[in-house]
Amino acid sequence: MPKGNIFGGFGLKSQFVHLIYQELMKREFVSLADILCIYYDRTTDYYIHHSCNSEVGYGELKKAFSDIRQALTGQIIDNGKSGKGKAFKYVGKENDPLADERKAIVQKSVEDYVSFCKNSAGILPPSWFSAFFENTQLLLEANRDAQAGATHICSSLEQNLTNIHLLPFFNKAITDKRVLRFSYQRYGQEPFELTFHPQYLKEYNGRWFVFGEADREPFKAYNVPLDRIVGEPTIVEGIGYIPAEKGFYQNFFKDIIGVTHEKDAKVEQVVIRTKTEYLHGLLLTKPLHHSQKETLPFGEHENDRYGEVSLEIEPNRELCGKILAYGQFLEVMQPQPLRERIKDILQNQMEQYRKYNDLYE
Repeated sequence: MPKGNIFGGFGLKSQFVHLIYQELMKREFVSLADILCIYYDRTTDYYIHHSCNSEVGYGELKKAFSDIRQALTGQIIDNGKSGKGKAFKYVGKENDPLADERKAIVQKSVEDYVSFCKNSAGILPPSWFSAFFENTQLLLEANRDAQAGATHICSSLEQNLTNIHLLPFFNKAITDKRVLRFSYQRYGQEPFELTFHPQYLKEYNGRWFVFGEADREPFKAYNVPLDRIVGEPTIVEGIGYIPAEKGFYQNFFKDIIGVTHEKDAKVEQVVIRTKTEYLHGLLLTKPLHHSQKETLPFGEHENDRYGEVSLEIEPNRELCGKILAYGQFLEVMQPQPLRERIKDILQNQMEQYRKYNDLYE
């Protein structure tokens, strides 16, 4: 029997242990290749034509299989094959023989998470933290620690946002599939009543948005910033909840930065030139979008020093904001309409500064 709880720890080995055990409990033969296919989302015949041992984590996978087999000594058989074809099957009497070990890890994970929550009052909004730990000793201790300056995690974002206390409420409404009614007030306009089927929560740039089905255009994927809600939402009875189609919001956000789909915008290749080696390296470690790829390493090119990255993305105002935040150290090379858009914004800014200088010189 391996020392300690085989389900404990971090990293690939721990993930493989959980995955192997899950598959073995189906009482079917399981090979190393099968686990790799699941973990790396490969087709089932992938490793017929490719090597298993060249995969990242193959060593951890072998150790994980060994630990599982030792923990289930006498309850595992193999198919008698060798190499990639060798597979193992659980034949024990119990359907979950290591249930106590798994429960112990779950309990420890919950305890660790609660401890993290207690120490992270500077990250979690105070009202959100209070909503989940109301009337508990944990909340009392967290408040005392915060007052004493004993917390050791913080965020640069301001967490005392308008209506941030509604976040747990909307999260539960989505989970429970409840229809809501509330007043929504766009900036500079009168508030109006909205019947809303909340489906998805998203944070961008320190602001929380709830998306869902609404009783007015655009109906689907209606976007409500939490800070624009007036008063408290109420639950509406007697109206069937409309859920989002499976994977809808993953696809909705896949090709944009932020939350905005602009009219007639389409996915394009955006090429951005970096003007300093530091910024080039920063973009490689903190990409603007998940589609970002380095297309030109930073170095000497055409009597100048620069690098380039490309993105497959739908241009919107949030992308422009990201680019402009880096000032003169980023330059959009293509597409031309986006390059012109950035140039126009910069020219308008320069004109504003010129007007100010003319007034006070």
